Amino acid sequence: MSRKRVSVLWRNDPGYPVLLAAIADPPARLFVRGVLPVGPTVAVVGSRQGTPYGQRAAHQLAEDLSNQGIIVVSGLARGIDRAAHEGALTGPTPTVAVLASGLDPIYPPEHVELADRIAVTGALLSEAEDGSLPLPARFPVRNRIISGLSLGVIIVEAAERSGALITARLALEQGREVFCVPGSIENPLTLGPHSLVKDGATLVRTVEDVLAELPEAVRAYARAHARAPAPARADSGPQEPELAAVWELLDWVEPRHHDELAEQLRLDVIEVSRRLTLLEMGNYIIGDRGAVTRSRRRLDK
Repeated sequence: MSRKRVSVLWRNDPGYPVLLAAIADPPARLFVRGVLPVGPTVAVVGSRQGTPYGQRAAHQLAEDLSNQGIIVVSGLARGIDRAAHEGALTGPTPTVAVLASGLDPIYPPEHVELADRIAVTGALLSEAEDGSLPLPARFPVRNRIISGLSLGVIIVEAAERSGALITARLALEQGREVFCVPGSIENPLTLGPHSLVKDGATLVRTVEDVLAELPEAVRAYARAHARAPAPARADSGPQEPELAAVWELLDWVEPRHHDELAEQLRLDVIEVSRRLTLLEMGNYIIGDRGAVTRSRRRLDK
């Protein structure tokens, strides 16, 4: 076993996750480092080659979920998975990483420090024994655990043929919700999420979009565990030039529509929607039925 303390959780043990036990092929045993947290769970997954936009979106959604008491599950991979774990660790709720390799050594090796931080309050899980290599065949098997642990799966960026889309398919087979973050049509990593939305997945821009699709008991739990955002200065806008250009056109009271902003900025509506998504995730704006206003409250980073 690993030099780090690892326990074995069998399927008939009292602490075995109820959601995972309900899937068609639950693992007979799980190797666990840390303490498996109890509470509502949502997975956030995506490409290892996630763009800066995708990583910001994953980080923000995971942080917001954590601030609502929701446990974020991901796969400890590079890119979107790492951003999701980092975002969750920014909030107060533990996060869970499910590995395709064994728990020792950690893969990828540059995530050893991240794994250590996750295990302080949350857990690392694997179906594979210590020393098991992250072989390609192990990743789809691992992905069924990620979706099986979760009430829903958020896909941030994923190519048309990717592990994240396998996770989405498994989630649907398991009767779980599938959520997708929109992105630029020029980015090949949005082909997967956009295809899922066409097939009925829920498009999400904020944590409220996610919670709206979960059972009322989960929404009540989130309300009871919510960490209130700190008030920000009313005039504090975004620092990024592309976001500031949009924000400067917005009013505190009078809503502005996406197509109106696109015309003023001489940009297509898809690009304006992408920028508005980032502004809304940062709590700079409030959106309602295709129109937006400035927000007087946001997380004071």
